[in-house]
Amino acid sequence: MPLAHPARPIPAATGPGAGPNPSSVHWLIGESFHRAACNPELLTLASLMATLRSAPPPADSPLRLRPGLGVDVSTWEQLGEEVAKAGHPVRLEGEPPRPVARHLVLKQNPANVVIADAHFDRNGFGAELVVPNQTELLLDHTADQQHVPGMVLIEAAIQLVTWAVTHHQPAPPHLPSRYGVMHGCDFSFRRFVFPVPAQLTATFTPTGPPEPEKIPLRADVTVHQAGRVCSRLTLHLHAFYPEHVFDVESHQAVTTLRLLHEQAVTGRLT
Repeated sequence: MPLAHPARPIPAATGPGAGPNPSSVHWLIGESFHRAACNPELLTLASLMATLRSAPPPADSPLRLRPGLGVDVSTWEQLGEEVAKAGHPVRLEGEPPRPVARHLVLKQNPANVVIADAHFDRNGFGAELVVPNQTELLLDHTADQQHVPGMVLIEAAIQLVTWAVTHHQPAPPHLPSRYGVMHGCDFSFRRFVFPVPAQLTATFTPTGPPEPEKIPLRADVTVHQAGRVCSRLTLHLHAFYPEHVFDVESHQAVTTLRLLHEQAVTGRLT
């Protein structure tokens, strides 16, 4: 993949005894976001290594590097080993968030998990946004952009709510965990989300009395970045027991197939 920009000098602190200043802080982002590396504070791994080879920062003012989106724990640790071995003047700060287990958000492929460090607190629940380089939501997105596609934010909101249903509505010991089935949604996007840390916060609100087989809920999800609201998403759902969902699904499938058969027999099927 071509570099988004040529190697460039990295600003360093100046003045007697000065340490790294804010201008020397950079974010390492995934190669899938290489378009965003037109911003001099964002570096892909390829552009970082090219910069270190041709225009490294001064030894007394090391590059402060933080993990952005598209950088997983393994990549971050390997980078730490590589820069230490090569003696590059780089200081790694923090670490990437750890994605939730794929089965908790109903995914087969871990590369399609886009939330990390999910948690509950007194205000509701939340998670960090993660965007693996190999997620299908990016690989199948043809537009050239610097920002995180809206479909990734929608998927992140759904995954967060899916994760939370199990914890918010625990099942009795003899029953399987509840399963969130969405039946309505609303999205609003106020500003772009870029490939640096972003957070999701959410709350559940009951929308009707609980029934034995389902609990009606509304989830309000907000995406934040740099302390600003970027997106708001509202999901309407029922927290079902899985067997009830399968019963409803099977009944509707039988009805649909019967109607199609009748239309084919009467010649009304086109």
